[in-house]
Amino acid sequence: MTHTDTICQFIDTILDEFSITKKKIRVDFYKYFYSENIDRKTINEYASNQIHFVTDIIEEVDGALEGDKLLSEAYAHFKKSELKELKLLLERFVEDVDKYRNSKKITRRKKIKTPDQLVKGLHLIDTDINLDGQLVTPESKSDIIGAKSIFLVNIKTHDLLYITGNNLSCSGAKIVNYDESKSGIKKIKNLSDTIDKVKTTHNLSCSKTFQNLPNKIRSVPRTVSPNYFLLKVIP
Repeated sequence: MTHTDTICQFIDTILDEFSITKKKIRVDFYKYFYSENIDRKTINEYASNQIHFVTDIIEEVDGALEGDKLLSEAYAHFKKSELKELKLLLERFVEDVDKYRNSKKITRRKKIKTPDQLVKGLHLIDTDINLDGQLVTPESKSDIIGAKSIFLVNIKTHDLLYITGNNLSCSGAKIVNYDESKSGIKKIKNLSDTIDKVKTTHNLSCSKTFQNLPNKIRSVPRTVSPNYFLLKVIP
C-alpha cells in the first residue's frame, strides 16, 4: 500500500465511523500525518490528485444544507446538525493536509556571511606605514561590518574619507549602509595633526571632528581605492 492509499483509507475509515455514529470525531489529522511519517512527495501527490474526493463531499454537503433537492435526498439519513458537523470535520481535514504539506516544503536558508567574507572585495593597505613621521597600524577591515563610523586616509592623495551610518557593511569594493548627507571626503592639509585628531575622536565627536577640518567636503566615491588606509573604526 502506498502512502497516498494510507491517507485515502484513513479518511474513508473516518467517514464510515461518522456515518455509523453520527457523532463528533476528535482527531488531529496533522498529528496523524506526522505519526505515519508521510513524506513530502506523498502529501503533495495526495493534495494534487486525490483530495478532490473530500472536497467533492464538502460541496455536496453544502448543497444539501442549502436545500438542493437531489443532494438533500442523498443525505436524508443525516440531520442538519450532523451535516454541519460532517462539513466541519472534512474542512479540518483539508486544512491539515495543506498545513502538513506546507511544513514539508523545502526552504533554502540564506547563508549569512561572516565579516571576513563581507570585506573580501575591499582592498585596503593592511600593513603598518609611516604617515608624516608617524608609524601607524591599520585597524582590521572586518571591524567595518556593523560599525557606526570609519575614517580612511589615501596615502597618495592625502584625502580623508569619513563614512558614517548606523550599521556599515561592504559589497565588493563599496562601503554600504552609510548616510550620504553626513559622510564625505576632504583634502588634508596637515596630515600629522589630522591623524592625531582622528585617532582620539569618539562616537559623539567624530562628525564634528570631520566637519571642523579645513577644505570643502566632497561626495563619497562609489568604490574605495586600494590606496586607502583604515585609520579609525568607531563601533
